[in-house]
Amino acid sequence: MLARFYNLYFDRVYAYVRRLLREAHLAEDLTQEIFMHIHQSLPSYDPTRALRPWVFTIATNKTRDFWRSRRHQETLREVGSIDDDNARPSASDDLGPRDELQARETTRLIEEAVADLPDSMRAALVMRYFEGLSFAEIGLTLGRNEAAVRKRYSRALEELRDVLSRTIDL
Repeated sequence: MLARFYNLYFDRVYAYVRRLLREAHLAEDLTQEIFMHIHQSLPSYDPTRALRPWVFTIATNKTRDFWRSRRHQETLREVGSIDDDNARPSASDDLGPRDELQARETTRLIEEAVADLPDSMRAALVMRYFEGLSFAEIGLTLGRNEAAVRKRYSRALEELRDVLSRTIDL
């Protein structure tokens, strides 16, 4: 049962955390911590409630805890501006060198723009766009009502549009 749950949710939780943290090794470590916490918290889970928002609530809270931690501050100093190119989606093999370089640069600019969003906007955007959660599920996860989540998501898109329109030909 636990193995099935892990197989069902690991990739999704890891992808969510990876998008929030932008560092593969940190996302791997934090995802493991999240699943340990989930395992410890299973006795308190209310089976009448949806499982997915519960899982993403734990992931969101653990990520917030990490951002506030001394470990995160030390990691920021260590990493500096080093990129993990292996974690980025690669451009299509059908593209020529110039197009591939442009696609990578566009991807980098989008990732940076998403990373620069305020935490609450970034979380709403990632859960909605990448994880496909409904606004109600995101609201449960973030402890906000659906209208507030819709507004955060809308503001996140608007802010991305503004930032990216200055750097990318949209």
